[in-house]
Amino acid sequence: MIERRFKTRSVNGTLAIGENVAELLLPAPRLIVLRGELGAGKTTLVKGIAASLGAAEPEDVTSPTSR
Repeated sequence: MIERRFKTRSVNGTLAIGENVAELLLPAPRLIVLRGELGAGKTTLVKGIAASLGAAEPEDVTSPTSR
């Protein structure tokens, strides 16, 4: 198992890290585990990953806690 940690201080920075993470997920399939406090930016990161992979528009990615 490889553990990588990323740090950002802005939404745009988190989206950009999502694009970088998307590159690490190819070729598929890969497993990624996201963990963190409520409001840590997990959903924002997934928005960047999904957009980079062409899987979803950022506005289509929602947090299960915001439902």
